[in-house]
Amino acid sequence: MLTEAIACCLVSAFGTFWFRERTIRRAQRSQDERTRELSVELALHLAENTPMAGDLRVPRRMVERILLLARHLELDPSEARSAALAAALPPGARGDQRLPLPDGTRAALAARHARWDGAGVVSDLAGDEIPVAGQLLTAADWLETRDGASADALREALRHEMGRTFSPRLVRVMTENMAALLSVASAGAHLGLRVTSGAMLCITPCAPEALPASLRPAFLAALETRVRAQLRPTDRVYCTEAEVVVWLSGTDADGAIRVTQRLEPVVSRVVVPSLQRLEVACRIGAAIADTDATSFTDLLARARIRAQRSPATMVA
Repeated sequence: MLTEAIACCLVSAFGTFWFRERTIRRAQRSQDERTRELSVELALHLAENTPMAGDLRVPRRMVERILLLARHLELDPSEARSAALAAALPPGARGDQRLPLPDGTRAALAARHARWDGAGVVSDLAGDEIPVAGQLLTAADWLETRDGASADALREALRHEMGRTFSPRLVRVMTENMAALLSVASAGAHLGLRVTSGAMLCITPCAPEALPASLRPAFLAALETRVRAQLRPTDRVYCTEAEVVVWLSGTDADGAIRVTQRLEPVVSRVVVPSLQRLEVACRIGAAIADTDATSFTDLLARARIRAQRSPATMVA
């Protein structure tokens, strides 16, 4: 009996440990995926508000390295997310106050070139004054500038940077996980290029030439407010210079048609806040992931074309 009782206790303890570890791993994967999604969302917003050539390109290697370091440092998920989002933004994003960046991301961007010893040229922060997200971003930058170096060479360089560029704790974590840091992704890998579930809507005025340039911001703000009120919290709304773009997450073709039908009367007459009464009618173009394209860039291009060609607000 005693042997059976001990065996039952061991099996129960092992099962509890296994279930807890599986739950922790699942939660971590979910958190990492959410961070990637947010990185793509902000990069999409940037791509539509700043001059960028080519496809939407979010540096996967930097994001993956930040998530790996954050996991081993046992940081709060919000700090890892702030650093990952900062890594996804192109140069110049820090000063763009139009972007809805979280405070942690702005702090990480501000401390991107801060040194642990306070000798940074751009930032005078030092030691514990530097946000952890800023140190993670700096670590990812540091590794990128040494692309191609061997693990041994990087470990030797990190010993020199301990207490100078990085905190001793961060150097230890980077040194211990150097093999994983070098194998996370290739230099050319990017996040956000492919999407497998969702739909893109592009809402544009039927007669854009009739809308004075001075009233365009007011029109877009009014249109965005109307559209946002009809969507789910998981859907994303972005304003470009001349249109409103909607990303419907996890939506198939039938779902996109239903949303389009719901939005049709909402955007058929948009009142522009101005001294003169002005109403603007809009068209909606839709593109479906995996049916029309697998990248945000292609989806948006197809949705734009369909919005321009559509004779009415609805899209067949």
